[in-house]
Amino acid sequence: MTTRILHPTIESLLSGEEKRACLMGSIVWPSGIVRFHNGLGTLRHDGENWYGVGELGSISGIKEGDDSTTTLTLQTADASQIEEAVRDDAAGGEVRLYLGALDEHMRLAHVQLMMLGIVNKTPVKYSAPPSISVEVVSLTSRWNHPKRYTKYNAASQRAIYPTDSFFDDVENVAKGPLNSYSGSNAVSSGGAAGNGGDNKRLNHK
Repeated sequence: MTTRILHPTIESLLSGEEKRACLMGSIVWPSGIVRFHNGLGTLRHDGENWYGVGELGSISGIKEGDDSTTTLTLQTADASQIEEAVRDDAAGGEVRLYLGALDEHMRLAHVQLMMLGIVNKTPVKYSAPPSISVEVVSLTSRWNHPKRYTKYNAASQRAIYPTDSFFDDVENVAKGPLNSYSGSNAVSSGGAAGNGGDNKRLNHK
């Protein structure tokens, strides 16, 4: 979803000879919400801090249409940020891009949502300088490719089969050595959610 018509307040603020504006964005990441803007320093909006990325960040052209793709890129030499981008699967996370207009004191006077989409993938480029890209697609992509944005974990499995704890082992194994878990968890028989069907036990060796 993209917005073409500017709010009257933003139009008024940008109608003067000196135009003061910024692009802002938020990404729902597995470890929490990332908030940023394309300037320097920290801006306060909606009770939250939005951190400036300056010339280290870039946003490709925002286009309209169901198949539109926008790419957010951050250049970084921070190994922990690279590691997090490689480790976390942020696909399906909500992305919002805003246009912010500032007053003569360089304070945010009005913010307007310009684009609403979801993360499609987060490739990392290792050539100098290393960079993290976030490919953003329209919300309709979630419905066109539902399996791409389906999470397979303990929480999603229990939402369908409340007594099924099989995926607990998947998460435990991912966190530690195989020999540290017994792997004895209940597996649903495939009956309707909440029917208390015949649960079986699988012992993983």
